[in-house]
Order: sequence, then structure tokens, then C-alpha cells
Amino acid sequence: MLEDGAFTERVREVSRQIAGFSCQGLSHDGLRHHPLGHAQANIERMRIAIVGGPGVGKSTLVRQLGDLYQHGSYGEGEKGVWDTRVLADIETGRNPVGVTAYFGRLYDANYRSSAAHDKADRVILLEGARITLEAHIVEYPPECHAELHRVLAIGDRWQPDCVIVLTSGTDTIEKHIRLRRRPHENVEHMVHRFRLIDAEFRRLAPLYPSTVLIDRDGREFHDRAGLESIIADAGLPPFREIPYEDITRFEPERIGKAIAVRRLVR
Repeated sequence: MLEDGAFTERVREVSRQIAGFSCQGLSHDGLRHHPLGHAQANIERMRIAIVGGPGVGKSTLVRQLGDLYQHGSYGEGEKGVWDTRVLADIETGRNPVGVTAYFGRLYDANYRSSAAHDKADRVILLEGARITLEAHIVEYPPECHAELHRVLAIGDRWQPDCVIVLTSGTDTIEKHIRLRRRPHENVEHMVHRFRLIDAEFRRLAPLYPSTVLIDRDGREFHDRAGLESIIADAGLPPFREIPYEDITRFEPERIGKAIAVRRLVR
């Protein structure tokens, strides 16, 4: 895992490598063009982990940023994806070691898949990191903690290049947990869990290298401005914009040639 200074330098290097992607100057047809045609950017792969308490918006952000970058994204899933017993055990606090190991194996499968299938010039989004497993220990009785800390070893080899820790004061509770009212969730229990785990993420974040703590309150992940604020605050590389244009006559040969790279100016 990169130390904070090394990660900062890496972000700068990625920015230098992408500097050739010009967003300035329109061609005669009003489209921004990649100076290398439709070739991929020659940048090193970056694996970005998105973590945070239950209901904070991790899955939404992973999907949205994955779609924005048009690269790989690996979520943790939810009801319908998980083993049917997991939700019941989370709700009742049963089988803490089994639940934690289950999510550790789920995350491990995603990290392995991203390493095996994703190219070296991609920004890869993954939901979950070692800090996730550790932050959830606090919701279980102290007598389980020693065994739960043994489970953390699953995450030792994941080593994402950046970990975005989403935290929240009021928005997640009032706008998400209380409003969504999922049938398998006890709302007040979920609120209690969120506050407990969110506080633990805040405590642990400074102990993990390459971790960025971001308050998600006031940010909408289905809004471009909200996504761009996350990209800017986390120091992520630019993304390629798919151009939208008024067309009266379609020219198939232009497919894949018109690309704009979005660079955020803070």
C-alpha cells in the first residue's frame, strides 16, 4: 500500500501523463478530440476503494463513478446477491465472525477479479477495503473482537491505491435510512448501527495510508456536480466525456474518434 506522500506523487504523475488530453479548443464540428485519436490513455491502473457506514451511498457512488470512467466497478451487492441468511444475522447480531468472513471473501473475490481482468490504464472502483472489516467490529460484543481481528488478514493483500471513506452527519440518516424503510431492516436499529460504524470509520481513517475522509452530506451522487466534487476532493484522474451533439446527418466513421477528457479545476 502506498504511503500518503507516495500516493500524492502518483496522482500528480497520473495528471502529467494525461496532460496531453486537451479539453481546450473545439474542432470545426464543435467536438473535442483526443490528440491520439481514440486510443486509450497511457496511465497506470488505479484501484479506488469506496467505504463507509451502512446506507451512506457506497454502492451508488461505485456504480456512478464506474459508469463515468467507463472502466471496471465492483460493488458488494445487497439483498438478492448475498446469501439469504446474511441479512437476518446482521439484523440480530448473530454469527459475527461468519458475517465478517463472508464479506471479506466477497471483497477478496472482487479484488482478485479486478487484478485478473482489468487493464493497466484503468481507474477501477471497488466497494470495500480492509478498513471496512475493521470498522464493523465495533458493532459486535467485545468477546468476539479477538477472533474478528483475525479475519482482517483476508484484506492484507488488497492494497487499493486510494480509499475514499464516506462519512455523514445527518443526510444519510434522514434522507436515506429513515426514508427507504426496507422491509428487512429495523429503522432505529439501522440508525444506531450507522452512527456506531460511521464514528469508527472516522477514528480508523487516519490510521490507514492513502485514505481520504469525505463528508457526503450535501452531495448528490446522481448529479454531475456531486460526482465531480468527490473526484476533486479525492484527487482522482480525469475522466473521458462522451460527447453529446445536435446531429442532422449521422457519420458512422466518427464513432469512437470524438473524445473529451474532463479535467477538474479546483
